[in-house]
Amino acid sequence: MFSDRATTTRARLPRRPPAFARNALAGAHVLVLGLGASGKAAARLALACGATCHGLDAGTGESLAERAAELRHLGATVDLDWPPGKGLPAADLIVISPGIAIGSAMGQQACSTRAPVISELEFGSRFCSCPLLAVTGTNGKTTTVELTTHLLSTAGLRVRSAGNIGLPLSACAAESDQLDALVVEVSSFQLEAIDRFRPAAAALLNVTPDHYDRHGGPAPYLAAKLALFRNMPDASTMVFRHDLVAAPGIRELLRERTGAPLLFSPEPRAGCALFREAGTLCERQADGAVRHLLDVDELALLGEHNVENALAALALARLAGQCPAQAALALPTFQPSAHRLELVAEIDGVRFVNDSKATNVDAMCRALETVAATCQGPPVLLIAGGVDKDIDFSMALPKLEKHVRRAFLIGTCKGRLVKEWHDVVSCSEFLTLADAVSAAASLAIPGDVVLLSPGCASQDMFRNYAHRGNEFRALVERRARE
Repeated sequence: MFSDRATTTRARLPRRPPAFARNALAGAHVLVLGLGASGKAAARLALACGATCHGLDAGTGESLAERAAELRHLGATVDLDWPPGKGLPAADLIVISPGIAIGSAMGQQACSTRAPVISELEFGSRFCSCPLLAVTGTNGKTTTVELTTHLLSTAGLRVRSAGNIGLPLSACAAESDQLDALVVEVSSFQLEAIDRFRPAAAALLNVTPDHYDRHGGPAPYLAAKLALFRNMPDASTMVFRHDLVAAPGIRELLRERTGAPLLFSPEPRAGCALFREAGTLCERQADGAVRHLLDVDELALLGEHNVENALAALALARLAGQCPAQAALALPTFQPSAHRLELVAEIDGVRFVNDSKATNVDAMCRALETVAATCQGPPVLLIAGGVDKDIDFSMALPKLEKHVRRAFLIGTCKGRLVKEWHDVVSCSEFLTLADAVSAAASLAIPGDVVLLSPGCASQDMFRNYAHRGNEFRALVERRARE
């Protein structure tokens, strides 16, 4: 069970014995493909469990060299700049990092060997002894994970956020026996090579177009997301937004499970356990009675999408044995992470908002709705663009026409964005983010919002979305000092 120190109700989720004992890999040869944060954590765990470890990465660079030096110091063999097509070293187990697609050349090489191929998520989970609460979806994963962690820790439980949020599950194994739960953000990339991964509870927040360049289209993308529930026999430990349960794929999944999932909705819906009604977050109890939990205005988060994230977090807290009425009291004290509708500064009546975490069109549209909600006319000067993930940018046209006065476009897909958007909004192309910020600021008038909400990934110009957001923040703060 969870800790008895919880200040609300006794938690119901049992502890999970780790699938592997800490000495289970003694003498085994573990090959780790990809040495980013996840690969490094997997390699360290393999070494700690007595394995010999060989790490490979096709890349080079200072940060990779530093990771390689650290792993070599711990006893691993490490090769960087691994040539495409070169045969892989022999191994008893292959752990593949989320940045390497199963369908890539290296991924296919791994699958052609006799060794089992598993994701870092799968590998780390096998050594964790506390319950795992997993969250996936196109958007809102990080916020929902952080909200759930906040609700449970406020209730007195020892919990940590892990997974795609930045702390690999493999890095949590050693301390998992001291935790009451890990709240795990799970991406579709991490789910490509799972086998026995089985969370105690799991939530699917939403599914909108994203990562089609990797998965090949909407059906494979949804299938990757649904792999999260593959090893969960009881639907009563699953959380879905109400409109997802009738979708092909999800409908069939639920038919094969016992129990009924816990549903949430931003509107009152029959069968929903958590929902919003007349500006209030509500819970429908087992006897059908509706309990009012918290006024939406008391949330520390802006936007319709964050109402849904809060409801999903309350649903997970309920599955963890917490009383939603008590858990909801912690929502106003939640502090959101950076790069999510973050107000950087207001300069001469113009707000500069950093939403660099918006790496797909749906997230960008939600940001536009949120920042324009209290304004008249089209007050947004939008900075967008980045890596083209083969998704349909025309989805944004209604929001652009309604809320955006001008678009300032950057990144490798800026030319495509101009072609798809120019009929509804004036567009300009820029080589750098600094140029885009400067141009937007020069055209802004009091009451406007200069919004960085790229709708694209960042790796064409930046290390990641945080690097992009930090540069935007630095540019704006420099203008504020002038």
